[in-house]
Amino acid sequence: MKQQDQTSKEERDFLENYDASKYERPSVTTDIAIFTLDSSDELNILLINRGDFPYKNRWAIPGGFLHAGMESLDEAAARVLKSETGVDNVFLKQLYTFGSPKRDPRTTVISVAYTALVPKSLLHIQSGIHAKDARLFKIKYDVDGINFISGNIKVTEDDLAFDHAEIVRMAISRLRTRIDYEDDAFNLLKDKNEFTISELKKIHETIKNRALDLPNFRKTFLRDYVASGRAIDLDRTVNSKGKPARLYKLLEVNGHE
Repeated sequence: MKQQDQTSKEERDFLENYDASKYERPSVTTDIAIFTLDSSDELNILLINRGDFPYKNRWAIPGGFLHAGMESLDEAAARVLKSETGVDNVFLKQLYTFGSPKRDPRTTVISVAYTALVPKSLLHIQSGIHAKDARLFKIKYDVDGINFISGNIKVTEDDLAFDHAEIVRMAISRLRTRIDYEDDAFNLLKDKNEFTISELKKIHETIKNRALDLPNFRKTFLRDYVASGRAIDLDRTVNSKGKPARLYKLLEVNGHE
């Protein structure tokens, strides 16, 4: 016990006299790529128009600095998203850490990026104090890469601030990969308590940007979700394209009921 007390005192003395200025301390931000589907079932991303330098007047994904010692990275991401866009209470998933020394012209800034998939009905977007505008952009692909379209506004990858084009590309790539084995797609359903297999298939097709075979998709869904007890057949149908389609209810998503 005496040794433990002595060690604790030595550690307290060390911490009280520790000089953090001896080492460079990079800033830390959280940046969030938030996706949804519009009324045409096209994939959209939320972008803000920056009101401050650097990259003033340029479009970017929402982001901001961590309040070191006061909040976790997850808390910072949720706070930034709400303050810049008005979006709250969404499931945020860590994507990757970006740390190129030249990614921010101000200083060395490490960004922990997040993704979120949210039904459009739950998005009540408003620009925050550091954003001149916040809106959804359709994601379109051509030979030159990704374009972001909102009305008559067209933003290319090169137009995005910082390294946000890289973050968005990785977010889409990771989403396409993990949607086959994680529950991401269910977060875009209009109603997890009442949906058809065709609705879920359409979400997968939109994210993957390619058509899927319905019989194979149905077989996989019934095996992985209904047979495993993660979803139930409601024993009701709805008219879909002139044909009856069975309704299902999801019992859990992202590990939560």
